[in-house]
Amino acid sequence: MTDTTEPVSTVVSPELQKLLQLFSSLPAVTFPELDPVSLQTDVARVKERHLEMLHIEAQLTAVRAALEEDQESLLKKGHRLHAYLAVYAESDEALSAKVEAIALPRVKRTAAAVKQVEVQLSAEGEVAPAPKKRGRPRKTSTNEGLFGEPAAAEMPT
Repeated sequence: MTDTTEPVSTVVSPELQKLLQLFSSLPAVTFPELDPVSLQTDVARVKERHLEMLHIEAQLTAVRAALEEDQESLLKKGHRLHAYLAVYAESDEALSAKVEAIALPRVKRTAAAVKQVEVQLSAEGEVAPAPKKRGRPRKTSTNEGLFGEPAAAEMPT
């Protein structure tokens, strides 16, 4: 995992970079257990760990999103169950009181969730139908053509 897409400056502090560059520019200088090759190996290891962390964070974000979707799905089913039980318990006052005492949280339907559904539909190759336009259709005159010009049949020759 030696991908270099992540700049070193975000992983290794700029001051530490300067120190490493300074030490690398002095080939005659050596210290016990500190040489330019081992330090570059350490920098590469830090970059690998950073990339690994970014990958794991992306996976965690995806798992969180999936968990939220599953929780929302379960909550929707819970609302349906609550409605069915309310109808079922109409003849039993004790059961009806128990059902009415349960207050489920509202289902969250965010714009991000709607957009994600649209993205999933397009990813599956299906075309989502266009939303219906609100209001009445426009009134158009039958003797007008495009852009309010007289229709071709009525144009003088």
